Amino acid sequence: MTRLLVSVRDADEALAAAGAGADFIDLKDPAAGALGGLAPARIAKIVPVLRARCPEIPISATVGDLDAHERETILRRVADVAACGVDYVKVGVSPCAAAAPLLSALARCGAPVVPVLLADLGVDAALVEAALRQRAFPALMLDTSDKRGGSLLQRVPVEVLARFVALVQGWNCLAGLAGALRADDAAALRKLAPDFAGFRSAVCEGGRAGPLDPQRVRGLRLRLAMFTVGSRPRPAHTQSEDRARA
Repeated sequence: MTRLLVSVRDADEALAAAGAGADFIDLKDPAAGALGGLAPARIAKIVPVLRARCPEIPISATVGDLDAHERETILRRVADVAACGVDYVKVGVSPCAAAAPLLSALARCGAPVVPVLLADLGVDAALVEAALRQRAFPALMLDTSDKRGGSLLQRVPVEVLARFVALVQGWNCLAGLAGALRADDAAALRKLAPDFAGFRSAVCEGGRAGPLDPQRVRGLRLRLAMFTVGSRPRPAHTQSEDRARA
């Protein structure tokens, strides 16, 4: 079943999203950009609150919108965010000459990094292959940096997204899709069957910077469940993580 990742900016939203059925909680500051990062001190305050109430829910956090050429800064932020106790650290990667070297550095950094490949102009197949060949990442995502240009499914042909999902899952890696996804995208997500789909705007009042609406999370969870006809075995490493948290 495609699981629901919901991006939140504080402990109240995290608990509300978890209570409404989110499968993943993603910590970020929507007002600070597509992958706007919360300050590590703020992340460190949210994580124990969510762990205490919902210990089974995986938590991710972003490092902020940084250019791939800022490799040393990115690695420092990855270390800072990982030290807050999250399960995954999301790093946005735009296609450019510095992207592949950045992926190599992230693969060796020792933190549970999830590369988020930005696909505003399409999916860079070579970059996807470069990330998978590292054999170091628990998941690989597609997202968009400009949320005004429509959802990922409006901007990237569905057959291209299907190839991405199949390729990533073929490497026993979780495949994630995000990028201004709408509730109406649930049917297409069923056919694509990523391991998880990330939402922010669709679960908020007045756009992605507005307050999270738990009722919209519940509705989206229901639509994804209704539209999901099958499930794929989860990679062994995620099952081990779940058992460790149990």
